[in-house]
Amino acid sequence: MPRAVLIILGVAAGLVALILIGVAIAIATVDPNRFVAPLAARVKAETGRNLSVQGPVDFKISLEPKVVLPGVTFDNAPWSKGGPLLTAKRIEAQIALLPLLSRRFEVVQFTLVEPVIALETDANGRGNWEFDSGKGASAASSAGSSGAPAIGIANFEIQDGALTYRDGATGKVTSAQIERMTLHARSLQSPVAVDFRGKVEDVPVALSGDLGAPDKWLRQQWPYPIALKGEIDGNNVKLDTKIARAGTTTRYDDIDAAYGSIAARGSVRAVSEGGRTHYAIELAIPAIALADFAAKPGPGAPAPAAPAAGAHWIIPDTPLPLAPLAALDSEGSITIGEVTLHDGRRLQRVAAQFTSREANLDVRFTTGAILGGSMRGRLQFDGRRSDAPGVHLALDAQELDLAALAAAAGIKRDISSGKVRASVDISGRGATPHRVASTMSGSILVVAGPASLGRATATGESALSQLAGALDPLQSVDAATELRCAVLRLPVADGVAHVDRSIAVETAKVAASASGTLDFRNETLDLSVQPQIREGVKVDVSQFASLVRIRGRFDKPTVGIDAVASAQMLAKIGALGATGGGLAVIGGALLGSTGATSAPCTFAMTGKAPREAAPARKGSETVPDLGLPKDVGKAIGKLFGR
Repeated sequence: MPRAVLIILGVAAGLVALILIGVAIAIATVDPNRFVAPLAARVKAETGRNLSVQGPVDFKISLEPKVVLPGVTFDNAPWSKGGPLLTAKRIEAQIALLPLLSRRFEVVQFTLVEPVIALETDANGRGNWEFDSGKGASAASSAGSSGAPAIGIANFEIQDGALTYRDGATGKVTSAQIERMTLHARSLQSPVAVDFRGKVEDVPVALSGDLGAPDKWLRQQWPYPIALKGEIDGNNVKLDTKIARAGTTTRYDDIDAAYGSIAARGSVRAVSEGGRTHYAIELAIPAIALADFAAKPGPGAPAPAAPAAGAHWIIPDTPLPLAPLAALDSEGSITIGEVTLHDGRRLQRVAAQFTSREANLDVRFTTGAILGGSMRGRLQFDGRRSDAPGVHLALDAQELDLAALAAAAGIKRDISSGKVRASVDISGRGATPHRVASTMSGSILVVAGPASLGRATATGESALSQLAGALDPLQSVDAATELRCAVLRLPVADGVAHVDRSIAVETAKVAASASGTLDFRNETLDLSVQPQIREGVKVDVSQFASLVRIRGRFDKPTVGIDAVASAQMLAKIGALGATGGGLAVIGGALLGSTGATSAPCTFAMTGKAPREAAPARKGSETVPDLGLPKDVGKAIGKLFGR
């Protein structure tokens, strides 16, 4: 909830009490205009500020007499560089007649018509509603000490008002339009019932509830209770808290707040020193759904324009919500019981510790349960360059569920068992995730397996789905695939990952690796994949697209034969045929069973091939019986696209 709303509700009671003191004096005067000077003198003595009334005072006699003061102005604090603290088109006070006989003033209705209220703090956090005279509400104090208070307050109302609140530490100005605001209290010592209708920064606000007694606020007796509920921008809200002040520190204790479906409990401490306000925040949130944060178009708002051609990105190109957090001088922790993502998946036991100062944000976070595993990490945001803020993300995930992760990546396949670990360490610059990815440098490593994979009945359109299919060419043939390992290691520089066999898969029948580039600047990839048949495995060679090239956009890449690699392979096949090595040797070359490491996962992770067994002497090579004579023609035909 904007701090200005709390200031409005809290300060209003103090202003009302001071003005009512003058109204009480006016009733006792025969000529209403004669009390303006004593009223101004009394207010001056109480606050050290000037009160002026421009027009003639109107006094209407009835069973409930009404006093009307036109053109009222109340001075601002001496240190303020702005205009008056309060101006009003007129002030109306309706007085109960019978209590006047016992010298008791009961204000039945007190109304500010079209007021303009300018609240502000100085660089040290002191408000312009705090008075220098030191007397404060001495009349209120004396009234509270007697058995029968001299002034009773019934209803206070603001009609068509405007309010601004300027934070002296940050210079930020918050504006509010008050359609109607009412406060009701039996006396200065009684709780205040409040009702507010209007807008804060053009956001519709409707709140009602209870505040502490005006006398308690005026005397600075803490804690001061606040209990409000209503709607903000169409969302149900509530706020229960207790305010306490000591020197330059303001505390909001026992917070019990809700906004829409989001609830929170905790405390906030604000310390204003040296022209800055530092916040210490401790909040516990039971649950959050990210869908609740989706922007809602206002009434009559035009439909969002269709994205321009080529403007679709997998990585969002929407502003990061980190700059406002980094601008806040703060520290603290937030714990969330459960986070529901946009696709319905849930994260549990999310905790974050954060610090932010001078446009730098540092967040350390942990997740107790995510996709069946756990995750911890650190996010650093340097917002000193607003056009290109710096972002550093370090992430470590363990024991993630392979089936859940594959489903999230658009891979449509039954998977049993299988765990995934991931490590990310990247840095980039940009105001959106897409721009950060376009400039990032660092490394991304994902390792999975072992697992049992069911037969693939369909292939998704995403790059990961197409790549998985190319790395496991038997996925639609065998009833089940024994996955031994899968590795994706991306060394990234300036938004481009250069892959040199650092993507690999090993199954019981096939080992495969990929090389090429992934360009995060335009979200395109160009990868060549070559599977290798494991020794002793009999397969139908025609089932392989052994020299596959995947290229295009991340969301919809195309898959085809790698023409360049195929031409090189045909030349190799021709050379082998000329040596008289036979179909077995030709088939071995076709399927990549020669000239490649037998452990592509190890090579993918480390960039180094494992120590291989010494090759047999020339002439003693043995090539596994692959059943080549009946199908090698089909395989060669595939290389020509037939």
